[in-house]
Amino acid sequence: MTFFPEPLRPSEGRQEDKLRVDPIEGDKKKETPGWQKPFEEKRPSIYGAFLVVLKKVINLFAREEEGGLEEITDDALTNDLRELKNLLEILMMGDHSDDPSFCKQLTDVWHRILETMRTLTHTKRPPLINTDQLSSLMTDIDHYPPNEDHRLGYYLSHYAGEEWLPLPFREILKGLYSDHRVSERLSVLSNWVELLNEMLGTH
Repeated sequence: MTFFPEPLRPSEGRQEDKLRVDPIEGDKKKETPGWQKPFEEKRPSIYGAFLVVLKKVINLFAREEEGGLEEITDDALTNDLRELKNLLEILMMGDHSDDPSFCKQLTDVWHRILETMRTLTHTKRPPLINTDQLSSLMTDIDHYPPNEDHRLGYYLSHYAGEEWLPLPFREILKGLYSDHRVSERLSVLSNWVELLNEMLGTH
């Protein structure tokens, strides 16, 4: 008698297939957190390295900006001191006490020099201009003439010029011109110009 094996029923085959698939899918889900964990552990170290690089870049730009500021400040101060020297030499040659335009230029350059001196205090590199000589010059101008209640620095600081030209301020400028006519090389203006020449390296 011939034995014929009983054929598999389709429903049983599908059930076995399903039972085989489900554990595989389940294993994949269990393995998923395992694959993410190494990435999460490495992320802090990568982020820390990024911060280190970023800090180096920021410091580099800060040094470049500071150096640029120092160069700009040196150039501005040199130009302003040359302009101040030029204005004092003009006053040596003539009485410009009644010239509003001249007075305004003198006032403007005074304020620019003071502002640049304040900026230099925030830079690390020593300026090209001798700051001791510059401070001495600015103090002399500020306190001239010594016997007056309101001196030259007072009027310059209060923007004496085109819109405000007080008589005492004009008298101070006239006195500087008159002093130079009499004393010439020993005049106050000559001393100021000579000090500017030393700072600028021109004689």
